[in-house]
Amino acid sequence: MMPNCAPDIVVVDDNPVLLSVLSEVFQECGHTVRAASDGFAALAEIRNRVPDILLSDLSMPRMSGFELLSVVRRRFPSIRVIAMSGAYSGEVNPPGIAADAFYAKGVSSVAQLIQIVGTIWRDEACLSRSATPVWISDISADHAGVPVLFVSCPECLRPFPQRVAGLELSQREGQCPHCSIPVEIALVRQSTMTDGTPISITPAKVQLDDSTMRMRRSDGTPTGRMHQQ
Repeated sequence: MMPNCAPDIVVVDDNPVLLSVLSEVFQECGHTVRAASDGFAALAEIRNRVPDILLSDLSMPRMSGFELLSVVRRRFPSIRVIAMSGAYSGEVNPPGIAADAFYAKGVSSVAQLIQIVGTIWRDEACLSRSATPVWISDISADHAGVPVLFVSCPECLRPFPQRVAGLELSQREGQCPHCSIPVEIALVRQSTMTDGTPISITPAKVQLDDSTMRMRRSDGTPTGRMHQQ
């Protein structure tokens, strides 16, 4: 049985405007919200206090959302995760992404995102998930011209080298030489641009209906205000 109080949320996005807006929207709904600008900052927030829900963009510099969600799935399996991106469409989670739900920037409204949060918070099936690839950052060829990467096994946590036949690799099957378990590996291209996909804020103010109000704290008092930009 899930608690009645609104869940604690960490929002991750390298777009500072969107990060601020989403933080304020969820505060208005009664959530405790912490913001992070990339995967490393998000992990620091999680280490400080494990949130109930993680909402993360996928394309970010330093540590992408692909890598972040892969780490969170293994290290913090109790966290419910929502991936968001302007590069994918639809409501179905993109293949290989370690998330419980997906939010399409530029296509879905903020009100829909609020509903997604409420749905996964009530869905206890989120805690029983299938395995996903270990996402790693893009690499360069070594001095011999052969790309080699080091992967930490998600089971025994020991690192091992993995030779890559070509830089066009996107996903492949490997095996840990230490514990012999199969390890699915996916390569994410390092992002150099902020995902500037716009989302509609005005409809969210109109569509904060009864289902949204039920996500407020039991005393009905909001913790923040959403101001007209």
